Amino acid sequence: MKNLTLKFIFLAGIIVLSISLLNASDYGYSLGNDAHCSVWWAEGAYKVMRNDPAPVGKVKPVHLKSAKNEYESFQVVLNPHKEIRNFMIKLGDLKNETGNSIPAANVAIREVAYVHVIRPTDDYGKIGWYPDPLPALEAPVHLKPDQNHPFWITIKIPASAEAGKYSGTIQLVADGWSRNIPISINVWNFTLPDKPTIRSSFGLNSDYIRQYHNLTDEELKTVTDKYYRVMRDYKIAPTAPFKLYPMDVKVEGLSWSGGIFTSDTVYSGKKALKVIDDDPELNVEASTNNLIEVDPSINYTLTWHAQTSRPGQKYCVLLQCYDDSRERLIFENRMEVFTGDQTWKADTLKPRRFRKEIKYVSLHLYPVFPDRSGRHIGATLFDDIRLTAGEDSNNLIPQGDFEVSPNELEVKVDFKEFDKAGVKYLDGLGFNAYHLPLKGLPSGNFHAQRRGVFNGFAQGTPEYDQMMKKYLTIVQDHLEEKGWLGKEYVYWFDEPNTENYPFVREGMEILHRSAPKITRFITEHRPGPDIMDITDISCTVIGRLNEEVIKKLVAGGTEFWSYVCCCPKAPYLSLFIDHDAINMRMWLWLSHQYQLKGILVWSANFWNSLAASPVDYLQNPWEDPMAYTTSFGWPLGKQTGWGNGDGRFLYPPNRHPNDHSKKYMEGPVPSVRLEILRDGIEDYEYLLLLKKAVDQDNGKHKKLVKEARELLNLPPEMLTSPTEYNKDPQYLIRYRNKIGEILNRVY
Repeated sequence: MKNLTLKFIFLAGIIVLSISLLNASDYGYSLGNDAHCSVWWAEGAYKVMRNDPAPVGKVKPVHLKSAKNEYESFQVVLNPHKEIRNFMIKLGDLKNETGNSIPAANVAIREVAYVHVIRPTDDYGKIGWYPDPLPALEAPVHLKPDQNHPFWITIKIPASAEAGKYSGTIQLVADGWSRNIPISINVWNFTLPDKPTIRSSFGLNSDYIRQYHNLTDEELKTVTDKYYRVMRDYKIAPTAPFKLYPMDVKVEGLSWSGGIFTSDTVYSGKKALKVIDDDPELNVEASTNNLIEVDPSINYTLTWHAQTSRPGQKYCVLLQCYDDSRERLIFENRMEVFTGDQTWKADTLKPRRFRKEIKYVSLHLYPVFPDRSGRHIGATLFDDIRLTAGEDSNNLIPQGDFEVSPNELEVKVDFKEFDKAGVKYLDGLGFNAYHLPLKGLPSGNFHAQRRGVFNGFAQGTPEYDQMMKKYLTIVQDHLEEKGWLGKEYVYWFDEPNTENYPFVREGMEILHRSAPKITRFITEHRPGPDIMDITDISCTVIGRLNEEVIKKLVAGGTEFWSYVCCCPKAPYLSLFIDHDAINMRMWLWLSHQYQLKGILVWSANFWNSLAASPVDYLQNPWEDPMAYTTSFGWPLGKQTGWGNGDGRFLYPPNRHPNDHSKKYMEGPVPSVRLEILRDGIEDYEYLLLLKKAVDQDNGKHKKLVKEARELLNLPPEMLTSPTEYNKDPQYLIRYRNKIGEILNRVY
């Protein structure tokens, strides 16, 4: 969008903010104008609007400055006077005077595509066409007259490059027209690290990837891997790289899955099994873990006692049948519906005679009437379940009385698939942060919360604590052995309100008691000592950052992150398409100023709202940039906007998502905002290198170190808070270049 310059004028000790609109003529550089086309360029820090006027005046060739191992971007913009057909851009090797080169393979050329904002994020945003998707320029394109056509060019400077000036030529070629543009880049004598220092968490929904790419399970792994590689190139980490590679957690000696072992209400003994279905979209059940061998020549009887949460509540009991290969026989179920009461009631199922092909059964308990929609909800308690054969009184159901002790159980964790992902994404791609998926913990957010259950043992019981200790000790030790401990964080509760604090505190203490080396994490919109004393990482929404509170908590050992999302909106730094280009980059300068070590965005590919979109319909992010509210009790069909581009930094290559006739095996399309964010991540490295130069100076560079100290103390013209910051990219670029020049001399 048109970029805003924020000017600070000091009058009588008061900072006065003056705001002025910038046109391209204020920030771009002319590359010439002829009968076919006006050509100009700008740094990769702007959103070039379709109708921004081209800069005029003296031609200024493309010139860039960069560290080694840095991505440096710029835009070449064409505004044709008449249609240009079959247009392409080519950029060959860039060479220095000694013959060393930055190879053409290190250059990415992307077309800047536009999305139509018809519903502005807020009063600050405006209706119009905004640049955001960046599809690779892989084939010639036609350019319409009288509008801007930007092309985003990114050069990756090799870490091994010699310092100095590199030059080359950008070739613009079309039918009946061509233009050569000189380009040069000064490579400074310092190198950015291979892996980013700032930690990050960007959600990536694999279900959306499956739906928009039309993939099978194995294809999903292949394509998701390509998404992760793109995220690596943009120096951000996916929240959950282990989503498709889970640990396999088993409890040896336990005969049941689903339900909760309870002592609150029993028919006999000390425990019963409580099965709860509180999800109106699912059919919840409990079942036996192992198949039970049966003899088709014998009649069987199944008996039990049950108590339901409502009088007259329907529930179901199922015996599922299998052949001698343990393959399920689909139409050989033995299932009946029963009516329960709020007191214990005995019931019986006498299944019809098993056919000779039936060699095994499994038992399934449904607390409510299961149907295709899963709309029924409720709870049922079961106790003293017995399956007997003929006149034999022996019970074939193991642990049918539910009298289970953790002392008899052993937790086994198979890390085979988990380790595949760890080697690939932590060791290989170098992601420096990841959400550690764990079973059994409580979960929740400000809308709802759920207590933890580990294989039938409920939070708050000694058995639960004993089982969680066994399980989490195994996980902690394995991470330490693999060298992955310290990169993890456990993110199990989102944005607690004050009334959630006791619940959050209890959950954090469970985790810390069981595995004290595993990192606890919380997203928080009310930061302070009331809750921050029980987490290792605090991630606070940008609108609630308090520099003084952060300083105190950081001094006490807390790691601090920040996040941006659907709110707050203007005048805050934000991620929205119809807000200022500088925002994503300035976020990292703010992070350094506030001693923050990480950034979080809840999603990078939130392409569809299950509430806003009709059933079986996929929103097209290429046509509608608005992210619509979903979940938290939102009714189907309600279309409240979170903001344009919220949770959406990547685009699917499929521009027709409701046409499922084609598979898309390529990776995602990045965005202008993601490019600008990466520049901010690299700026963060500049600031860290500058601080390191100051801290390690031995007196050799006194003047430079003095300048460095001054630059580390960001002036109010640059930044004072998440709402008061300079929106002119030229100011930031000049400031960054000052740092670069000092680092070039120090290193």
